[in-house]
Amino acid sequence: MASSAIFRAALIACAGLLSAVALHCGSETATFDDDSDGSSDSPSSQNFGGSGGPGTSSGGGGNGNPEICDGIDNDGNGIIDDVDVGQDGICDCLKLATLGKAGIWGSGDVFANWLNSRSVHGAASLDDQVLTRELLDKYQVIVAQDLSKNGRSYAPEEIDTLRDWVKAGGGFLTLIGYDDPSERTNVNALLSSFGMSYMSAPILPKSGGLTIPVSTWIAHAVTDGITNIGVDNGYEPTGNGIALATHNSLTLLKAQEVDSGHVLVWGDEWITYNSEWNDRADYQVERFWLNMIKWLTPAGVCQVPIPTHIK
Repeated sequence: MASSAIFRAALIACAGLLSAVALHCGSETATFDDDSDGSSDSPSSQNFGGSGGPGTSSGGGGNGNPEICDGIDNDGNGIIDDVDVGQDGICDCLKLATLGKAGIWGSGDVFANWLNSRSVHGAASLDDQVLTRELLDKYQVIVAQDLSKNGRSYAPEEIDTLRDWVKAGGGFLTLIGYDDPSERTNVNALLSSFGMSYMSAPILPKSGGLTIPVSTWIAHAVTDGITNIGVDNGYEPTGNGIALATHNSLTLLKAQEVDSGHVLVWGDEWITYNSEWNDRADYQVERFWLNMIKWLTPAGVCQVPIPTHIK
């Protein structure tokens, strides 16, 4: 199987050659290796989501010029960089970055093994870099993972910088539940300027080795097509925003529009692990990620349709 780097290069080539003549690019199912023996896991047991079919720029209408990843509305359809050659629901031009470390309690990593095969840029890891406007302006979406292991706290000016970046159109998603008592400190600091936070008591531990399905969802672009998503030992989001998902009396997802930007606060991190994709056919984890990324990405930029076959 071709590597993610080769696949991304193919996407770039395809995007640059799009024209009135139909162009077909091969798709790839992402695999990863998390075994101590270094062997590659089989696609049937270790794959994030499905693979897209042939496709071109997703935008309709326009002037007939090919759309490419250059920050310009080349085809004149009103959407910048709306390229999705594989028709997998991820804009090929998407610029997404993560803060902190990936979780260790499940197998797989959604960013390294799913997003990287569907976006030219993949997912960039900012780890513990200082948050400056120059840094954040390189990206459309920022995802906070485990912030307890980055060895520092965020300064007030960094918190203000993130807030201003979101107001200008950025999308900020936070995850939680990485099993460190200090993990809430940094993520709550970053959420404070939005009037949001995570509560202190862990919620919804696994039962019988399986994550707890959250099945109450409020109609919204982020929840479209979602009926069940699993959680394990997360924390309840609170504060500003609309509660989009609940389990009994517990809130699991909050969404807030902040000027031109968007903030999503999800009460767990198990959506980043492979087991939630392959072991539970009743979970719509891939669709959930597609919905969230699309909503978090600035309006009029990198907006592509979500395929109807992804349930």
